[in-house]
Amino acid sequence: MAQNKALIEQTTRHAVYLEGLKTGEVNQFAAFLKQIDKSIRFRLSSEDLTAYSRTRLERLLGSVGKDIEKVFSEYRDVLTGHLQELGEYEAGFEARSLDKVLEDFETVIPAAVQVQAAVFSTPLSVRGADGGKLLTPFLKDWTAVERKRLTGAIRQGFFEGQTTNQILRAVRGTRENGFRDGLLNVTNRNAEAVVRTAVQHVASVARMETWAANSDILTGYQWLSTLDGRTSEQCRSLDGMVFKLGEGPRPPIHIRCRSTTVADIDPEYGQSVRGQRASMDGPVDANLTYYEWLKTQPASFQNDVLGKTRGALFRNGGLDAKRFADLNLNRSFKPLTLAEMRKKEPLAFERAKLEPA
Repeated sequence: MAQNKALIEQTTRHAVYLEGLKTGEVNQFAAFLKQIDKSIRFRLSSEDLTAYSRTRLERLLGSVGKDIEKVFSEYRDVLTGHLQELGEYEAGFEARSLDKVLEDFETVIPAAVQVQAAVFSTPLSVRGADGGKLLTPFLKDWTAVERKRLTGAIRQGFFEGQTTNQILRAVRGTRENGFRDGLLNVTNRNAEAVVRTAVQHVASVARMETWAANSDILTGYQWLSTLDGRTSEQCRSLDGMVFKLGEGPRPPIHIRCRSTTVADIDPEYGQSVRGQRASMDGPVDANLTYYEWLKTQPASFQNDVLGKTRGALFRNGGLDAKRFADLNLNRSFKPLTLAEMRKKEPLAFERAKLEPA
């Protein structure tokens, strides 16, 4: 296994750039959310809803739903265009990164049409309800849920005898709370989650396409997680693991996943170059895994990340960082409960003086 530190350093720096790009894409949704807000206010402010019949209300909700879907459709088109451009850029960036660390070898950049096809035909690797979805249905399903939530709130308010102003406050929120207490703010938060996940999916698939085009010089790929307190249990445990191309998990493994991957170069081609990876405390050695890094942190921070019980097991169970990482996930990379972990390592729990629940 060729642990190319220089390539890890390039990849982690680029991951920071990618988080900034996600924020930019999320911010662009604000203009579309204003359109939805304006449309709902226009539709609902014309008359007092308490005077509506049920049939008339459903016609109104149909119009509101069409307005909302039109705005969402426009947003999906804009976002999809940006994601296509991102896929092409990410494939090229990965090829250029490999070129910088390879000896006498020019990498192949997959065609843009090939990358775009892969981005939209490869299912998202997130676990849970959205697992296995293709990118386009993932985006459409999100907007469909938001549309139903908003029209459903209007319908519910009507049947509860609320006034038009009361319904609007429930949908939009209140001025004194900065409109953060309405359903449109829920839509905004969900947009942030969906967009960040979609961007990570595109970057990950584009990277994999470049590796597939250069598979003769690679032995696999390594998982890299963000070294801070917000990293999920799955990503903490996957950090540093190496998989064969096309056989392991890939980011995003959950919604809002920030993890990335780095090519594992065949030793025949790789260079032994010193490198670093980013952490919340500053640069650290490129080969340091999440739990190795966590070992250097105060017990209070370890407890904040892991919880008190797992924190005690981490410090006092006699487990090295790799074994602790392996102990947290099953073969499907799903987090294990404490009871399941105890069955696998009962002596570690005894050493940590952790009694059964």
